[in-house]
Amino acid sequence: TTRDAVDIAYRRGSERYLLIDTAGIRPRGKHASSVEVFSVMRSERTIRRADVCVLVVDATMGVTAQDKKIAALMQKAHKPSIVLVNKWDLLKPERGAKDVLARLISETRERLFFLSYAPVLVASALTGENVERLFSAIRKIRRGAEERIGTGVLNRLLREAFAANPPPMVSNQRLKLFYATQPRSEDHTLATPEFVLFVNDPKLLGETYARYLEAQLREVQPFPGLPLMLNFRPRTERSPSAGARVSRSEKR
Repeated sequence: TTRDAVDIAYRRGSERYLLIDTAGIRPRGKHASSVEVFSVMRSERTIRRADVCVLVVDATMGVTAQDKKIAALMQKAHKPSIVLVNKWDLLKPERGAKDVLARLISETRERLFFLSYAPVLVASALTGENVERLFSAIRKIRRGAEERIGTGVLNRLLREAFAANPPPMVSNQRLKLFYATQPRSEDHTLATPEFVLFVNDPKLLGETYARYLEAQLREVQPFPGLPLMLNFRPRTERSPSAGARVSRSEKR
């Protein structure tokens, strides 16, 4: 079988999609072959091409090491993502389906904890059960990518977050927020929401605190399926406004 990605034009009602089907990544042996190395490279290229990445997990196998590897590539590329657990028809019991479904979703989320922003859907491609939920999730992602948090609301929210839970001291210094904004995307593709935070020194930011701030933003606007990019920049002494010239930035 070919290991190249295959483009499939698909129409669903009035909506048009270009599905990019990949061969996935096979388990690696002691000595990785050139075929497998190029398979990983092609997967990375395909992920970069896609507007939305859908990780398909086999319900009968659960999240495998290869699934986690692909999910990590999706996260690294900051791509809008959905996790689709397929073959639900093979697991669905006649009774207690609700409990089995809840456990399956919980286990999937636990294994893919680093992709927490991605909705987990359970469906059956064979019977068509819940397949429409996939396209509904894609539409929600597209709408979410167009949502903005107003500058006033954004700054008030972040100041309240800093006041409620101050950043930890680092070398007798504490991270201070001066101003924040959500810049508009410069292109027309489905872009990851970005927030620029002007602070005294980005080096004072810890990963845990960055996750806390992201959680506060999602309480106001959930951005389902969308990773958030928090760009921390130092405010220069010369220009304290939002248009400040920066010497360095850190993205989280």
